[in-house]
Amino acid sequence: MNKIPVVLISGFLGSGKTTLLLRLLAYAAKRQWRTAVLMNEMGEQDVDGDILSGEMPNLPIEKLLDGCICCTKRDELGKALKSLLDRKPDLVFIETTGVANPEQILEDLQDPSLVDQISIRGKIALADCSKFLEYNSFFASSRELVRTLRGQISFADWIILNKAGECEEKQIHKVITSIRKINASASLSVTDYSRLDEHEMFAALQLEPTENHSHSSHSSNRQGSPADRLQGSPWTSEEDRSKLVRRNHEGALTHNEHRHVHGEEAGEGSHSYTGLDTLTLSAPTPFPLEISLVETFLAARGSGLLRAKGYIQLSTGPSLVQWAGSQLAIEPSTLKLQRGYLTLIGHRLEKTRIVQEWEDLLSGVVQ
Repeated sequence: MNKIPVVLISGFLGSGKTTLLLRLLAYAAKRQWRTAVLMNEMGEQDVDGDILSGEMPNLPIEKLLDGCICCTKRDELGKALKSLLDRKPDLVFIETTGVANPEQILEDLQDPSLVDQISIRGKIALADCSKFLEYNSFFASSRELVRTLRGQISFADWIILNKAGECEEKQIHKVITSIRKINASASLSVTDYSRLDEHEMFAALQLEPTENHSHSSHSSNRQGSPADRLQGSPWTSEEDRSKLVRRNHEGALTHNEHRHVHGEEAGEGSHSYTGLDTLTLSAPTPFPLEISLVETFLAARGSGLLRAKGYIQLSTGPSLVQWAGSQLAIEPSTLKLQRGYLTLIGHRLEKTRIVQEWEDLLSGVVQ
């Protein structure tokens, strides 16, 4: 039985997972590959899934929201993946939440009901170069969260050190040294905006079609699906991938024990996701907000706010709003907003206070 290749994409909050996924999906589409995506979100709103659907309306997507597929949504992983496999894709991408334990996910993907249908071809981990050392220091008191951060790196075959354009060479070197203490064997690429040579990555994943594969849009010219030709060994690092990005670093594997615990099991009470909280704020569409007000509101949350994303009616129009690494990014959106929202993810968020300040902000707009 020919197995369908699966690529797992992990990385901490705001590291650029969805941006990378969009690049890989676009590359696959140009080569007439039928792709499918399993998207997991911590929040109750599906921001990243909406981004993908906006770019590729016909892309098959299964969405698991308001939980993590390595714990609270664990029982739903198999069902969601089987639903995608029934569509007979050539390739499946799984994008995890920012605090997922990929090792647990890989274990679940070895379930007897799945193991004969899929082949794990790649384990990609992204890290934010500008925040990697800061996060490790900030979360030093949270043993489980530190294990999660390091576990995402230790499991990977390919590590993408993203957002390096914001960093000086000295900081980049320090981050690389830190990463290599966790995982010294994976290919390590340094880049910005998740840019890479998709051809090189697909080749390393053994996902590149053979020369006989027609790139014509006419399916009758295809000599079997790409999945039929992907029966090879798992992804392994190569000595020379200098064309991928600015630099690569190779080494020898080190082991890092990793266990991801959430919620009450971790002794955190109401603090789920290894001490992280999520909070979704409503933003009624009839009352557009100024960008400066949103930025001031998010900045006031301090270092405890790690990520924020959502769709809001701004004075400039419907917009995708994202906050990562203490920076605000705004993109125009064609999404029809019935009611705007903003999902916050952070460390011990003062929810009552945040909700009150948000309502005060909205009240000022209405008046």
